[in-house]
Amino acid sequence: MIQQRKWSKKRRVSEILARKNSKYDTLRKRFLSLNLFNKLPAFTTRKYHLKEYQAVFEYVSLEQISIKQACLIERFRGRKCPSPEQVMKCCRKITSERMTKFVNRALKAQFNALPKGIQQQFKTSGTLIIDFHQDCYYGDSSNPYVRIGKVKKSTNLFYEYITADLYCKHGCFTISLFHRPSGVKIVSLVEKVLYHVKTVISPKIVLFDGEFAVIDVLNLLKHEGLKYLGRKSRTPRVMRSFQGYKEDSNWKQNRKWHLLEMMSRKRRQKTVMVEICPQNIHGTMKALVKSPGWQITPTHADKLYKMRFNIETGYRDKHEFQLFTCTKILSTRLLFFLVSIQAWNCWQCFLIWVRSLKCYSQDLPRNVLVQLSIKWIKLSLKKKLIIPEYSLIETG
Repeated sequence: MIQQRKWSKKRRVSEILARKNSKYDTLRKRFLSLNLFNKLPAFTTRKYHLKEYQAVFEYVSLEQISIKQACLIERFRGRKCPSPEQVMKCCRKITSERMTKFVNRALKAQFNALPKGIQQQFKTSGTLIIDFHQDCYYGDSSNPYVRIGKVKKSTNLFYEYITADLYCKHGCFTISLFHRPSGVKIVSLVEKVLYHVKTVISPKIVLFDGEFAVIDVLNLLKHEGLKYLGRKSRTPRVMRSFQGYKEDSNWKQNRKWHLLEMMSRKRRQKTVMVEICPQNIHGTMKALVKSPGWQITPTHADKLYKMRFNIETGYRDKHEFQLFTCTKILSTRLLFFLVSIQAWNCWQCFLIWVRSLKCYSQDLPRNVLVQLSIKWIKLSLKKKLIIPEYSLIETG
């Protein structure tokens, strides 16, 4: 009886989403009408239109195949489509610096094309999450844009990007992306991200991982007047502050914020005042760090910091839209990653709209939305929601 009730709920949710295809179709029309490729001179060719290049990338992203395979299939069907050599030639003509500017301009244009109601949710929340994302690289280690990791899985070479995601209680939206070459300080990348984000919204809270909990980054956030919450590595100063908790068996309930002065090892003149608090992670004591003077309880800080883990799962979801490639060129990799981000942003905005509907809150359990996420959107895009004149996919 319980199993039948679950399936009835799932079926009812599917019917609700099926009736609301027009809303997703509206989002797709807004994004496709942006014509972002006109900002890239390499794709301005006489023989093929900009929309045809854009349709190739969207089709390849949804099918998760290579550009060569997609172009050859569409040409075999008799449709007008650029050759795979022509597409890759246009990608190689763009420098990595110009591609980085184009990627951030495209994400900003996509955010401005959102409905005002969804934009207002992000602006009201004002929560920004920054993190690093690694893209595996199989090639020569002498590439100056490639970083070498300490842990080797399939390879220890990778391109690394710093991403910034806007967060509200119903979903996320990737708003900024910058490449991190070797030898560049983290504070310079964070400064670029904040400068770009402030052209879109005014952030209030910044969440980050332990890699960003350094003196230069914290001083930058303090200078910008932003509240921050992150995780700090257990340095000797932090462990001395937590000395009393080791003897207390009930430390999880008695924890509180402690004022700490962080000091650089090499240059003692670099200092910053922060507040730290112990945190229980699977039986291990970790340290949360926040901006001083911010009145927030440790329990609320734990809940707020959990938002950051949605970004980690978001990377796996973005890879569901990422096309297959063997190219080693940074500018091409950035363009391919942008295509997957835009498809993921579009799906997230649709989820935000559905979750914010108060009249459907009882009919939309969380586990059902998770089950209907990536697989449902691919089926819908292929069969119903793609605009025929802008797409290579048959709509029947």
